[in-house]
Amino acid sequence: MIDVCKIKIESGKGGDGIIAFDRDRKADGGNGGKGGNVYIVGNPNIYDLSKILQKGKLKAENGEIGEKNKRTGKDGLDLEIHVPLVTKVFNGDGTEIITISKSGYRVKLLDGGKGGLGNFSLRGEGWDGKLSRTKGEEAQSKELELELNLKADAVFLGFPNAGKSSIVNSLSNAKYKVAPYEFTTLNPQLAVMDGHILMDLPGLIEGAYKGKGLGIDFLKHTKYAKLLVHCISLENSDLVKVYKEMRKEFVNISEDLYSLPELIIFTKADVYSTDELESLKKKLDKDFKDYIVMSVFRKEDIEDLMKELKKRLSSISDTII
Repeated sequence: MIDVCKIKIESGKGGDGIIAFDRDRKADGGNGGKGGNVYIVGNPNIYDLSKILQKGKLKAENGEIGEKNKRTGKDGLDLEIHVPLVTKVFNGDGTEIITISKSGYRVKLLDGGKGGLGNFSLRGEGWDGKLSRTKGEEAQSKELELELNLKADAVFLGFPNAGKSSIVNSLSNAKYKVAPYEFTTLNPQLAVMDGHILMDLPGLIEGAYKGKGLGIDFLKHTKYAKLLVHCISLENSDLVKVYKEMRKEFVNISEDLYSLPELIIFTKADVYSTDELESLKKKLDKDFKDYIVMSVFRKEDIEDLMKELKKRLSSISDTII
């Protein structure tokens, strides 16, 4: 998947006015049509920038030249560039133009050229006017950089093999599942749980904030999250140490990420017997006040987690303006 791309956009050129005469030698030439504008539109059904990149140069339609019988040439069709949510739009020099964060949000980026005047419009200037016409305005062009910031309500993070993907798949099974995203260095996956968007991010390793492993390329995709779901496998021998190590990564990566409301999930509970789990929970209660112990192989665990996620996400206001 492509989450950053550079493109060149161009509006439509205005059509030229024409010189024409009727049977009585009166000025009859029509004006040129207006060139198409260029718009950018937010579309929640698009998930990356690959199709835009494949198109290369994006151009609106030119206006057509004027016609006889005083008729104006046909206006050029506008160009709408549909982008996923949330897409930041930058000028070639790096200055931000707009952030497209809502479905249907439509912003004009370039104006199409005005059509030129035909000799009928210029006839009041005497005989010279009858022999005159003007050309349509030239097209406008601009180089842009688009940057996708995936929008998700809850992000699932943790060390590798913490069971994040299995949980997200279980929560979204029989829901509106979205295909996996493929990045060069990151493979996030989005899924929908009763209208709430969940994002599974690949496991971090110690030192990720220094660029180790996947680094922090994923950070832009957590900007609009409401909840951080911190997954820890019960296969680890020292759960407190693992938790603190990951929290250290979070704060080093981003204060915003670290400050997100957190739900701790201890995964792979099926590695313990019922009696062993009860004993383990008593130990966890000493170090953790707010957590869930679960296995993706137990339907009741998935249902309980789903209820808890929906309750928490519904209580947190949307951060996107």
